[in-house]
Order: sequence, then C-alpha cells, then structure tokens
Amino acid sequence: MEVKVDPKRVLVTGGSGLVGKAIERIVMEEGGAREGEEWIFLSSKDADLTNAAQTRAIFEKHRPTHVIHLAAMVGGLFRHLRQNLDFWRQNVAINDNVLHTAHEFGVVKVVSCLSTCIFPDKTTYPIDETMVHTLNIVLFPQPHMAVFT
Repeated sequence: MEVKVDPKRVLVTGGSGLVGKAIERIVMEEGGAREGEEWIFLSSKDADLTNAAQTRAIFEKHRPTHVIHLAAMVGGLFRHLRQNLDFWRQNVAINDNVLHTAHEFGVVKVVSCLSTCIFPDKTTYPIDETMVHTLNIVLFPQPHMAVFT
C-alpha cells in the first residue's frame, strides 16, 4: 500500500542571509529536500516584510504550508548601537506581519529563528567587521527561538 504525502511548500524568509543560504545549500545541493517538498527562498528583493500588504502578497503568491522565518533587519554591533530603536521597530513589524499572515493562511508550522547580529566563534577583540571572512554556525534552541504549531 502506497502512502500519499501531501505536498509541502516551505517558505524561507531571509533566504539570502547567512542561515538562509546554509539551509538552501543543504536543501538544493546536498539532497536535503524530501519528495513532495517545494522550497521557496525569499530575499528582501522579493518583498518588504515590514509592509503588511507586501507580506500578504507573498503568501498569496506562494501559499506556503510551512515557514522558516529568518528575515530581520541586520547589521553590525556599531550600527546596532547607533540605531537600536530602528532595529527594534523594523524587526517587530517584520515578525508581526509574517506571523500574523502565516496564521491567516493556515500555515501548518512556523519556525522562527531571529538574530540581528552575528559574530564569529573564534576571533580577536575588538572585532573589526572587515576581518570576518568565515563564520561557523551551530544552531541550538535559544530563548529567542520560537516554534509555533
């Protein structure tokens, strides 16, 4: 007896970022996608997720069943220090729009892993952003990671 698997459309916001590109490499190049899965990797060029209408249009277009939400306003430490309110407001808007729209569209599962700043695991201090060439990432559940089912 053959088991029918419903098609899954996985929408990855922040698909051009560090974590998004790593996921894309695994899915597209290393055979990480399963049969019946469609993966859509978005960048800020596809939509302004601070805008509710543009966020809704992306969900209308792709009709995702699952969302990996990685999109955020990002920048280095010094930019954060200068523009902390801007970072907070932009990211609240992005998160609200993505999570609310996912709820409206009946998305089965949302994994939201957000960070607005990243540093290498081995470096000398003070960190000069121009010195960062490679980053090693290990993903662990953190207090700022939320999984919604």
